[in-house]
Formats: sequence, structure tokens, C-alpha cells
Amino acid sequence: MEVISIISEKGGMGKTTTSVNLGVGLSRKGKRVLIVDGDPQGNSTSYFSKVYHKLDLKEFNTLSIPDSPTPRQATTFLKNYIKDSSSNLKDINNVLLENKEVIHECIYSTEYPNVDIIPSFGTELIKTDKLIASSTRLAHKKLKNALREVRKEYDVVVIDNAPTFNNITVNSLFASSKIIIPLKPGLFELDGFINTLNELYDFEDDYECNYEIKILMNMIPRGNRPDYQRFIAKIKELYPDYVFNTTIGYQDAVASRSSMKTKLLIDSKSKLSEDYLNLIEEIEI
Repeated sequence: MEVISIISEKGGMGKTTTSVNLGVGLSRKGKRVLIVDGDPQGNSTSYFSKVYHKLDLKEFNTLSIPDSPTPRQATTFLKNYIKDSSSNLKDINNVLLENKEVIHECIYSTEYPNVDIIPSFGTELIKTDKLIASSTRLAHKKLKNALREVRKEYDVVVIDNAPTFNNITVNSLFASSKIIIPLKPGLFELDGFINTLNELYDFEDDYECNYEIKILMNMIPRGNRPDYQRFIAKIKELYPDYVFNTTIGYQDAVASRSSMKTKLLIDSKSKLSEDYLNLIEEIEI
């Protein structure tokens, strides 16, 4: 079973978009896929879980609003509209805090064949991080040990990580064999990329791990943009064995529709769909 972590210390690099499209794309190549949402924001979960209401802009614009709501009432109203109650549902927090066998109770099927998910239903991962820190010396192995329980049920695990290195991330990395770092051209983005690599190198040294690290050039604007192409060429020159040949473009209208309706870009019938299909072909599982 291959375990792939999608990771970057810089937000806005497309980690969730990469995770969900990669997972579904691999399933369409006949792989049994488990997606793990390791981010308190639960963005990957929103794509797949029936707990989340699938937003439609036209539907949202016709909502009946309570009379003269206070800001707090308005916030509660929107929260209840977007997400049904999930307080009794088990998720990634239970995997990290309870015995490894509980993982079977934390896996949910999705509407996509051969794709299951361990969701993140709320912000409890922030508390979980602190609880892991005060746990036993083997706390960094919690996720890896749990995934061993389902290793015969899946071919690939894709972990969507938060944009930070903490005890949750350590669990993800310790369970992973491959790391994908999405990178958008830009100096701030480059700084986040460097920080991510240094954290990974420190992790490899501290835990005596060795990863296949791949860089995915992501969110590349369409058209003749020589500066972006030179940026990509420089990264390939610096990391010749790391960089995917496939690059993922960016189309604002397509991305906005995908985000609003939580629809996969791989199903968008756009050039972005072709990019992800090319990535799926390039990845060796």
C-alpha cells in the first residue's frame, strides 16, 4: 500500500485540490483509494462527505434569511446551512487518539467508486495535536499503525495535510512513502517551499526516514508567460529528479465553480482536467 502525503508550509498552494483530484484519478485507474483529511479546516472532507451541503451559488442567493439576525445568529445560520451536525461521527481525531482498530469506524464511502475517506469534521485536530504531544513516545506512529489495519483493503492512501508542521503532520509523514509538494511560481511561494523541504530533511534525519519527494508545479496561468516558464525551468535545474513533467494550470472561472460546488477539476471538461489526467499517468504506484 502506497501512502502519499500532499504537503506545503505555504497556504494556497492547492494541496486539497491536488489530494482530491489525485485520489479520484487513481481510483479510475483501478486503484482502491483512501483519502485522509489531516487538516482542521476539513476541505477534503467537504468534497466527499454527505455531512456537507453541496453549495450552489443560485441556491444560496435564494436563501430565506432570518429576520434581523445578529452577526452571531447569522454565523450559526450559515454554519448549519453548510454542514449538518457531525458531533456523533468518528473521524481522524479518533484514529489518532484511540486504539488502532477504531480506524474501521472512521472510514466512510464516497459517491466515487473505490474512493473512501477518513474525514476531519471540525477543528478538534488543534486539540488533538496538543493531546498527542502529551502522549506516549510512540505517538508519532499512531496513524501508521492504524493504516496497517487496512493495508489489504487499499492500494493507495492520499493524505491532505494542514499548512503547518505539528504532531499531526509528523504522524502523516511517518506513515508516508511518497511526498508531493505543490509549488506555485512566486517568491513568497518559493520561501514556503524551502521551509517545507528543510522541515522534511530535518524529519528524515531525526526519524531516519527516506522519502521519494516530488514537486508539482501548480496553478500556472494559461497563455504565453515566459517568466513562469523560466521559473519552472529553474526549479527543474535545481531539483532535476524531483519535478513532475506534468504541470497543473489555472483557470479562475473553472476553479471558482469547482470550489463553490465542491466539484472535482478532473471532471470539469477543461484543460485542467487534462492536466490532472496527465499527472495520474505520470505517477507510479
